[in-house]
Amino acid sequence: MDLSSSNVTRRPLCVNGCGFYGSEETKNMCSNCYNHFLKTQLIDKITNALDRLSLSDPKPSNVSITPSSDSLVFEVDSGSNTQNSSRLKNRCNNCNKKVGLMGFKCRCGDLFCAKHRYATEHSCPFDYKKFDREILIKENPLIKVDKLAERI
Repeated sequence: MDLSSSNVTRRPLCVNGCGFYGSEETKNMCSNCYNHFLKTQLIDKITNALDRLSLSDPKPSNVSITPSSDSLVFEVDSGSNTQNSSRLKNRCNNCNKKVGLMGFKCRCGDLFCAKHRYATEHSCPFDYKKFDREILIKENPLIKVDKLAERI
């Protein structure tokens, strides 16, 4: 039996040359190359739309588009994000040492290593005496005794 004379249709190889078979529905590309092709088209459309918007808007905005496996992720950069990204690195605010999971968060709001965790080591601006006095006032209200003995 000769395969060349049979009515078997051969599928074309991928147009990008990756070695897989393509199909007519995916423009003679394999599924992986076709998904990549669709993502790049979508990114091009979005960047063109953003360029048109930025021409009408005099204030420039930093927008980065990152394709993930399922969808596109839009990130808008501003000045506050740079401060938050440095906070996420988990470094001591005094000596810039990496603290990892063992960082100590002070009441002043900063993160410190084991050496600088005490308030005297990092010159903490938080007023501990005032804070403790306010707690004592809230927890221990002033109790006044009735001064008339005949009511007892």
